[in-house]
Amino acid sequence: MSGRPLVVTLDPTGEGRALFEALAGDPSFQPHRNPSALWAFRGAGVTVCLYASGKLVVQGAGAGPFAEERLGGSPPPALESLDEDLVGTDESGKGDYFGPLVVAAVHVPAGQDRVLAEIGVRDCKLVPDGEAHRLAKTIRAGYEHEIVSIGPPRYNEVYEGFRNVNRMLGWATATAIAGVLARRPCRRVLSDQFGNERLIADALVKKGVSVELTQRPRAESNPAVAAASLIARAAFLHELSRLSAETGMELPKGAGAPVDAAARKLYRAGGREALARVAKLHFRTTVKITGSLF
Repeated sequence: MSGRPLVVTLDPTGEGRALFEALAGDPSFQPHRNPSALWAFRGAGVTVCLYASGKLVVQGAGAGPFAEERLGGSPPPALESLDEDLVGTDESGKGDYFGPLVVAAVHVPAGQDRVLAEIGVRDCKLVPDGEAHRLAKTIRAGYEHEIVSIGPPRYNEVYEGFRNVNRMLGWATATAIAGVLARRPCRRVLSDQFGNERLIADALVKKGVSVELTQRPRAESNPAVAAASLIARAAFLHELSRLSAETGMELPKGAGAPVDAAARKLYRAGGREALARVAKLHFRTTVKITGSLF
């Protein structure tokens, strides 16, 4: 096998099932033994494994063509070059019913793109959870950063004031940026775009922060934003694990049937208060389980 594996997230009972059926019916693919996977297939130059977490891992020289044909895309491009200092920001947890909303900002000096690429930094959505923890630890040790983590109780309280997730995210992003800049001044900031561009800009103005702010979709191809995405993801995973231990049951990531089942069990055991301690109540999951949002 050559090159880094391609890792994407699929719903095991939806897209994952459809891909399984497609590969099972393709004579160019044969079942491949992998005891830790839900299923695995091997074809010419490529091995494909789907895990219970929803992570689909595609390895081998044929990973690119496989992604293009079967997944509607190709492996992510190499990290962009960084010719001047930059603060990158990204979030984790916005689409997860359980757990916090986390925003991270990271200052990366010019030329450090090569270092980050060498240690394996890339968009956190393409990184297995265990590797995300390892990479985040390395990044935190080597680069100035700030993490803003809003746990479910505080999240539900703050949401009442904002009444809009992107407005809350704009405030949290500006807070993380300001925290980094207070210790490491930098002219340029790049954020993954999640809504109206004024959300972060206006929040920075309120904090008295003046920078050259750029926002764009899929900004994780930039090394500073990729680094921030990994720090945010690791912080989210750590807190979700802590909440799972606290409740005595695994709290699944994302949304969907496993999340609904866990939420229903919590609600039956402790009512709305039990959900409020670990979940973002404005999600439609709350209506599905309790019959109302608040």
